[in-house]
Amino acid sequence: MSLLKKLIPFDDLKDTAMRFPVPVVCALALFVIAVLAIHEIVGFDDEIIGRVVVVLSTWYFWFGIMRLVGESGTLDKIKCLALAVVGGGGIVALAAIGSLWWMHFWYLIPALLLLIMFAPYLKGGDDRSVWFFNRKVWFGVAVSYVALLLFSGGLCMALWAVHELFNVKIPDELYGDIWAFACLVLGPLYALSWIPKVFQFSEEDCHDPPGLKFIVNWISAPMVFIYLLILYAYFIKILVTGEVPNGHLAYMISGFAGAGIVTYLAAFPLREEGSPQLKLFYRVFFPALLVPVLFHFYAIWERVNAYGVTEQRYMLGVSAIWFAFLAIGNTFWKLPIKVVPMALGALMILASFGPWGAVSVSFNSQFSRLERLLTANDILMDGRIVKPEKEIAFEDRQSISSVLDYLRNREELDRLKPWLSLKENESVPYPREMTKQMGFEYISHYASAVQDDYFNFYNNNQKEITDIRGFDYILYVNYGNLSANKELKKEWEIEGAGTVEAEYYDGVLWVMAPSGNTLGFDVMAMVEEELKTGRENNQREMVIEDNVLNTRGRLVFNSINGEIKDGKTQINSVSFKVLIGGRL
Repeated sequence: MSLLKKLIPFDDLKDTAMRFPVPVVCALALFVIAVLAIHEIVGFDDEIIGRVVVVLSTWYFWFGIMRLVGESGTLDKIKCLALAVVGGGGIVALAAIGSLWWMHFWYLIPALLLLIMFAPYLKGGDDRSVWFFNRKVWFGVAVSYVALLLFSGGLCMALWAVHELFNVKIPDELYGDIWAFACLVLGPLYALSWIPKVFQFSEEDCHDPPGLKFIVNWISAPMVFIYLLILYAYFIKILVTGEVPNGHLAYMISGFAGAGIVTYLAAFPLREEGSPQLKLFYRVFFPALLVPVLFHFYAIWERVNAYGVTEQRYMLGVSAIWFAFLAIGNTFWKLPIKVVPMALGALMILASFGPWGAVSVSFNSQFSRLERLLTANDILMDGRIVKPEKEIAFEDRQSISSVLDYLRNREELDRLKPWLSLKENESVPYPREMTKQMGFEYISHYASAVQDDYFNFYNNNQKEITDIRGFDYILYVNYGNLSANKELKKEWEIEGAGTVEAEYYDGVLWVMAPSGNTLGFDVMAMVEEELKTGRENNQREMVIEDNVLNTRGRLVFNSINGEIKDGKTQINSVSFKVLIGGRL
């Protein structure tokens, strides 16, 4: 108990509640909602509950930040209160309007976390004080998580021991209540209690935490240099060979730059007294970042030019602007360290709403891309979708299918209604049905284009729900490797029935049911038949059925791919499900 008191200063929690009343109320409200959900009184799948949860979570950060702004004296009390209320109302509006309300908070909540880092220093603040403030805050967050794990884990273990030793029934919901209290009340309040009440610190105050010197000197800085060398080697290869950077380059550069910036911030008080490699890091990191930033912009442009803007690419663009600002600023001038999170936080806030935001820009880009594709292929004529007379290239069919999937995932298919001839109250069809109206079969994003020696078959008519009427069991093989003459062997243990064994050889998949009957599915014969119609995509379900005595089976393929060598067909990989019925 004494250890718990040391870790959790309950007296300080009372002072914290008085200092941050709105965040504390938000945390308590979230706890109440969680308890109601645990006891199945409400459900998190309820959209209204989901919106309320997101608003309360965002308010926790927003009103806490405004309290810090007010305490720092940046704004007087009236202006600070007005800004807090307006911002809180904006958060409600963001959550209340639109079907994609939740996507806006992908950007807003991280932006608020960044805002915490410099909220008391909007005006003034030396680098030393900014660094030590954040050292206290984030160390407190880490300790609060340790405390909540000790509290909830220890209490749950005690209850479990009572149940095991004394045979006392403990409701399962009680364990959930304990974890909800720890995660939504104890942890957040304890984290708030670590936030300093003063924001200016002397050099004597700003000591670095134990272990930081070793980590930044011998792990972080050397790893950044290694990564930098790898990237520059790849850049040289691009210039020599003239190849277009692959789609992963932007993510690799983001990872390198992000790791370097975190090292720059974490090791700031050690920059003068660190190891030679750390001192070198502080001299060369931002100038060395200029070249990766140029390639970063180029890689993003290549993807956007080919496939349009998405929320992920928008975020990569935000990161590129941030990296460029820091690289230029710290190469030619010396930016205060508070500018590092401040710049990214401002960009993230701008990305969270408005016609310039990530959601609006991404949708408009993809919608325009779809319109261009349909118009170029004579599918969209005079504002209506029609079946074209000409054949559509594989890449265009795949791109159209991909954009339709994008719109469906974001619940924006209704935007296509003006292009469709729909009856009253008829909803816009899903992508697979819509592509049929456009005169072609849906093409998966993962499908490969036709190649002379390879074939790829995908189940275009695959339904989300499998009809299992007349069958007792459904067994899955998500990936079966048959390349290089590998034999597929699979075994399933069915409780109360026995074992089902499957083995593939000589082009036939043999399935032995618990009844002892063996079903044979001639996969190679089906593939040969499909190859007569093309190697790109089949136009019907890939299904084989077999019946032996009192056992019936159905083999439904999701995908098959392989190659043709010297006139012989070789199946390389398969994905399927087996349905077995009868008196097993």
